[in-house]
Amino acid sequence: MSSECTWSVLVMLCFILATGAHGGKVCTVRSSKGENVLFGSNFTFSCIFNKQCTKLMFRNRTLIKYKQYPNSSEVSVDVKNLTEPSTFSCNCKEERSEPCGIDIKPGYPPHVPQNLTCIQKIKSGNVTCIWTTGKGTIINTTCQLRVQNGLHLAYESTMNSTGFCHSSFPIKNLIMPQLFMLLNVSNSLGSKTSGPHTIILNNIVEPSMPEIVNVSCSSRWCNLHTDNHSLNVVEMKYSEVNGNWSTLQTDGKSRLNISSLQPYTTYNFQIRRKINDSVGLWSEWSQQKAAKTKEEAPDKVLDVWYLQEPKPPQSNSKCFHIFWKELNLSDAKGEILRYNISVREQTGMRNPIIAVPPSRNERICCSHCSVSVSAVNSVGQSPVKFITLHFPGLVSGFLSHRTLNNYSVALFWHKLAIAGTEYVVHWYPVGNIEAIQWIRVVDTTAHITGLQPQQCYEGAVTALRSPGPKMASIKSISTWQSAPEQGPVPQLCSKNSESLNVTWSEIPQRKRKGCLKKYTVYLMDKLKGDIHNFSVDHPNRQYVISSLSPGQCYSLWVTAWTDAGEGPKGSDLPVCTPSDSERMLSLVILTGGAVLLACLILLCFCQFTSVQKRFLCCCQGLLPIIPDPANSKCAKTCADDQSEIKFYLDQCDSSVNEEPYNVDVEEVPYPSICTYIKSFSQESSSSDATQITRITDMTEDYISTHGAISGGEEEDEEEETGFEFFPSTHSPFLEPLVLTGGKLTLDAVKIDCSEFLDRT
Repeated sequence: MSSECTWSVLVMLCFILATGAHGGKVCTVRSSKGENVLFGSNFTFSCIFNKQCTKLMFRNRTLIKYKQYPNSSEVSVDVKNLTEPSTFSCNCKEERSEPCGIDIKPGYPPHVPQNLTCIQKIKSGNVTCIWTTGKGTIINTTCQLRVQNGLHLAYESTMNSTGFCHSSFPIKNLIMPQLFMLLNVSNSLGSKTSGPHTIILNNIVEPSMPEIVNVSCSSRWCNLHTDNHSLNVVEMKYSEVNGNWSTLQTDGKSRLNISSLQPYTTYNFQIRRKINDSVGLWSEWSQQKAAKTKEEAPDKVLDVWYLQEPKPPQSNSKCFHIFWKELNLSDAKGEILRYNISVREQTGMRNPIIAVPPSRNERICCSHCSVSVSAVNSVGQSPVKFITLHFPGLVSGFLSHRTLNNYSVALFWHKLAIAGTEYVVHWYPVGNIEAIQWIRVVDTTAHITGLQPQQCYEGAVTALRSPGPKMASIKSISTWQSAPEQGPVPQLCSKNSESLNVTWSEIPQRKRKGCLKKYTVYLMDKLKGDIHNFSVDHPNRQYVISSLSPGQCYSLWVTAWTDAGEGPKGSDLPVCTPSDSERMLSLVILTGGAVLLACLILLCFCQFTSVQKRFLCCCQGLLPIIPDPANSKCAKTCADDQSEIKFYLDQCDSSVNEEPYNVDVEEVPYPSICTYIKSFSQESSSSDATQITRITDMTEDYISTHGAISGGEEEDEEEETGFEFFPSTHSPFLEPLVLTGGKLTLDAVKIDCSEFLDRT
């Protein structure tokens, strides 16, 4: 049994070995110079196969050609100038077995170690050393530092890709004032050693990084407060935000004070320290600490300029736009809170004005006046700038300009034409006078900078001289132009059968792309298709097109031009001229509408009661005038015959407020043609004298007017409550109204005599 088991184990072992041999590597590889070769060198890579097969060779998984030796299982390839890491491998084509291969890296041998630098941290007590080998070796390189102070301690590290070696070790138990070190650098291509290097411990001591706890500032200096570490020598550096650093060294026992700073400015501060002025190393710079100095009153005069507005016709007032430049941070010495403007008239009166930033201009209307402007912050006020406002004399034709580039223009003028000791050159974008800029020059040439391409500017040069300023203006300044991007929108103002009056809108400044020169108005006859164009100089935006045909329809549009060309057209405006019949119909409609409107207005006025009464009075004034009965023959005859006529009408007496009684009327014949009325009162208590008095009073009132009899009481009442509609005192509307209640008129008492005779 034991022999059978032994044979079984041997068979299985042979099977396993055969299987493993079949799945193992089919070859072995070899490099003539190893895995690390010198950068750019040549070498031979070869493969030795373990069995017969179709041999394949690869470089970075790419099939390459090889050479094979006769009666040999070895194949090889010669590699030239290797400059990058590469993988070489071999395999059999018939089998999927594990290939054989090798990674080959080019590199450099190390140089002699140099530039040894060591630092001893006070806090930890460790010594850290750094040295270089000239340049990186690319391949793995080992660095070694060996201390020779009896201990012969060695500390190894690996070189980084930039060729630096680093090593750190403790020396707490060492009491020696200096160290001796050997440096070694090695790799597969070579090895270099340097030393011994002597390191004095006092010279490599580095204090810990200090800390700025607080900063206290005035307007011109700042004092730095640090932690409680002892400081022998301190170096401070400071800078404005995004500015250059300035350094200052001082004794650590003194106050860390930095002077000669600017007011209202933010500074960044840092400090570092060392144990002694002659030995030791500087510590690392502290973290930055920012602080702001306090404000001071501004000490610079504002730069002020002005422009006059066109003087309105028949107006004695003059209006100016006052402008001033904003002070920069160093001149303002704080935050400007307001600008004080004082206008002084020739009479001595002062008008204070306050402007709040960001406003930098003010409109002032005055005559023979001067202006003072100053800036105010929380501490004080800047010196006052005085300027006298004048209307400058205008000079034309002596100013020219030349484009320098897309952002600047040169201006030229003749000194004889505009003579002055100082010139002010101002400019601003068309339509945006608040963006004005100006410079002061003493020469007859000025360079205007900061212009924007495809933007139109206008400006002027003003010569300042004692009798009065002289100004030469210039328009259409542009550095680079293109055709407008947008066309004007036309509108119809008026039209008739033979002409059209059209206007159009302004093009927005950002769409003009330069300075506009002219407009072109296009008119197309829709029936014939003919197109007529009319040129209009900028800035005019209205044009009358004449000699048109009545009853004809047209299409109208407008384009704008710059020096670079014509822009696109605006929207089309369809328009038709009216025919003669349409013109007459329009005239009739307008006339009828006017009449209807007048009637409506009159109807609305007639709704008022006061207007109605005065209208009735006016109409009654047009009736035939009743003659005065006092001048008639009948009245005179009746008076001679001393006929007695009695009237018992208590309502005629203004003192009686009761309702009148019924009256019996008796006809009395007289020899004359006319008859009068005799009235008897049914009230018998009144005496004859009383009746005669009443009759006499009533008769006088009756004869005094030919139109109406007015009672005094009612006249007073009407004066108190009446509405005086017309202002003329002689207007018929102001005459007393005709009221039958309580009044006796000729029409009311005169009747036909025959009817009374028939009744008797």
